[in-house]
Amino acid sequence: MHSLSAELQRLFGRPGQDLPDPLPEAGLTLDLVSPDERVWTMVIGVAPAAGWAPVATLCEGVVNALDLPVPAVSVAGGAGFRVWFSLADPVPLARAEAFLAGLRARFLAGLPAAQLSLLPSAGARSVPLAPGREAGNGRWTAFIDPAMGGMFADETWLDMAPSPERQAELLAGFKSIGAADFLRVLSVLEPGGAMVPAPGGPVTGLVMEAPARPGATPSAGLAVGSGFVDPKSFLLAVMNDPGANAELRIDAAKALLPYFP
Repeated sequence: MHSLSAELQRLFGRPGQDLPDPLPEAGLTLDLVSPDERVWTMVIGVAPAAGWAPVATLCEGVVNALDLPVPAVSVAGGAGFRVWFSLADPVPLARAEAFLAGLRARFLAGLPAAQLSLLPSAGARSVPLAPGREAGNGRWTAFIDPAMGGMFADETWLDMAPSPERQAELLAGFKSIGAADFLRVLSVLEPGGAMVPAPGGPVTGLVMEAPARPGATPSAGLAVGSGFVDPKSFLLAVMNDPGANAELRIDAAKALLPYFP
């Protein structure tokens, strides 16, 4: 099996729904609810008009306040962003809906309903799986490093096909939510549960570490100046700075790899 298909199957597949290998260029539709009403994957969609800030707020809250693994994030073209929650063990549909409703209430309460989708729900039980090419416009959906989401605030897509190898490498850093953690957080999110404050103030980028890469080591500070308008510009500056530490330059180049074929 291709490494990308294997990683997608690991995170989002379920018994009875084996993902094709390789994936079709146009992508495929992922069924989120099994015939016996169980859920392995949950998705929160944020429309392009909402921008990156609510996605960052949600991801920060999930990691920093709820102590859950970093959720996977994809740019979804005309649909905006999608935040993916992978479960190690399935849960009944009603519990999945309660979990998503709780996340919305805690971290996305200010987002208009028209700019938000919670999947699965009573009326929507499937979602397009990234990566894939959008019909008619040549744009591509793809999974992204959540720590670099701000660079897609204005364009929630890629102009070219993402590298399957780089997509697989990115997905390899994400983990599923264990059964004990799911129940712990659900008890917090349910009405009357312990209060968990959402991150305060406007958020333009994640204040958290991206999924760890095997063998990664702490790096020293940088001296490339300021004034960068987006994470991509900053990483390019680090990668091309001859005075920067070689390890930092290599890490910057690796962080940029998922966005280039």
